[in-house]
Amino acid sequence: MMTLLTKVSSFFTLLLLSSFSMAAGLDDKTSLASKTLSSPPVSTGALVETLLGLLLVLAIIAFLVWLLRKTGQFQTSSNSEMHIVANLALGPRERAILLQVGKQQILVGVTSQHVQTLHVLDEPINTDNKQSNSSRFADKLQQMMQQKGKS
Repeated sequence: MMTLLTKVSSFFTLLLLSSFSMAAGLDDKTSLASKTLSSPPVSTGALVETLLGLLLVLAIIAFLVWLLRKTGQFQTSSNSEMHIVANLALGPRERAILLQVGKQQILVGVTSQHVQTLHVLDEPINTDNKQSNSSRFADKLQQMMQQKGKS
């Protein structure tokens, strides 16, 4: 009789456990269905839009750096008694720079290894009314275009 009672109790225990596991399985299936997305979380359009935005920001930063270098705004100093009047590239890493120090002008040669004074000018050079190389090029290009238009 004991064996029959043990068999029946084990059967009910097994039945009870299986019903709990099935109920849990149904909850998992419904929660899994509710957690499934109808569209992927990261779409191709969102990636392309993010990448284009990033490239635009980087291009703006690069343009601003180029513009500041061209206008010489990186060379600002707090001392107004000393500034660069003119500079000329002599090679890939060599430059001749005319410095204004107070009322005196000094021509220095700058390489990647050292800076050397080339000449101290007795009379300061007036560079206010001289045109830059780019404006001279623009004038020449304008003249050539006008000549080509006339012929």
